[in-house]
Amino acid sequence: MKIVVGPNQLGLEKVVPKLRAAFPALQVQEAYEKVAFAQALEDADILWGWCDRAEFLSARRLRWIQAPSTGVNGFMEIPELVASEVLLTNARGTHGASLADQTMAMILFFSRGLGTSFRRQQQHCWASVELRNNLRVLAGATLGIIGFGVIGRAVAKRAAGFDMRIVAVDLYPGDKPDYVERLEGIGGLAALMAESDYCVVTVPYTPATAGMIGAVEIAQMSDGAFLVGVSRGGIIDERALADALRTGKLAGAALDIFETEPLPPESELWDLPNLQLTPHTAGGSQYELEQLYAVMQTNLRRFINSEFPLLNQIDKQRGF
Repeated sequence: MKIVVGPNQLGLEKVVPKLRAAFPALQVQEAYEKVAFAQALEDADILWGWCDRAEFLSARRLRWIQAPSTGVNGFMEIPELVASEVLLTNARGTHGASLADQTMAMILFFSRGLGTSFRRQQQHCWASVELRNNLRVLAGATLGIIGFGVIGRAVAKRAAGFDMRIVAVDLYPGDKPDYVERLEGIGGLAALMAESDYCVVTVPYTPATAGMIGAVEIAQMSDGAFLVGVSRGGIIDERALADALRTGKLAGAALDIFETEPLPPESELWDLPNLQLTPHTAGGSQYELEQLYAVMQTNLRRFINSEFPLLNQIDKQRGF
């Protein structure tokens, strides 16, 4: 059985020796350059990484893909993969803590004036008067969470520590923690938008969530609210967001994900002073590689022993 570890920016090559040691009977081939990767996939049984449509179509023996990410929308754009019997699993659960930490950092960036403070530091400017009357505490503020899965629940747990009021919506709401005031189906989105001082988008990208937060939804938010996106690009309408930031409808926004990545140099988003950008790094942490390896190791043992479903197995019709 052959496993191919493909091109990635996560450093998977650092844990390949552990994978080989744990599964000595398996052939583990590393292929990080595009041409070599396509060739390696031709007779691969398993892929740990990402691939495009052409690469998938060349992989005639492929039986299972372990995505090193939580989002799998790129795979869902390959119709032959969706229609096939090739299993698809993701890394759900490995990035919840880091994404939640980043979300709270983004909120604090605005509420405590950290961006302005840093800019004034570069100018050797003591900005006490400018800053002090514009700072906010989070206690008592309403946090709306759109998508109450692993990431949304981790955000809620942290926000509860700041004594925030928490409301959430989800396609499949599930159980409600005591510290969450309200958890509803997606029909509660308009009410959530209207009452949130800070709104966080953590839903996966699917046909049902594409463009979910557009001009209409942003207009439903109260003047001076903040919007944070950390799941996948294409869920928040970037043009509508930019318009709301320019007009002052929103006081600020923070994005770690974008419709096009890397963000093109000519994008208007770079120069909006009340928009904080990070380059799709919110899932990173000192534990990321070990957590990704743990999921791969667990699933590989299950796959070898025909113990299905695998951990985090994707329903390819729903897209998550």
